[in-house]
Amino acid sequence: MAIEVTIRHQEAGAWAKDYAEKRALKIVEKFPKLESVRVVIDSQRGMYETEILAQQKGQTAIGTKEHSANLRSVIDMAAARVENQLRKKRARIVSKAIRG
Repeated sequence: MAIEVTIRHQEAGAWAKDYAEKRALKIVEKFPKLESVRVVIDSQRGMYETEILAQQKGQTAIGTKEHSANLRSVIDMAAARVENQLRKKRARIVSKAIRG
């Protein structure tokens, strides 16, 4: 299981990378079939943009982007959205298996 955190155009300390890794680890704990989680944090003109991509075996990556002035809230919002998308995808697969 690979967790990759990339920070671009930013002077943030190591706390931002550590926080993003911890948040990605929570996603992996909830969805153990994930192969990799990639977090990209970008800073431009005082706004932060976080993109999280989660790759499952045999499926395309599920990703999301969020924008805000607060870095911690951007990471949390993007992670929550990815978790919601993964939950919906898992529910569709389960309901398809039950019907099929």
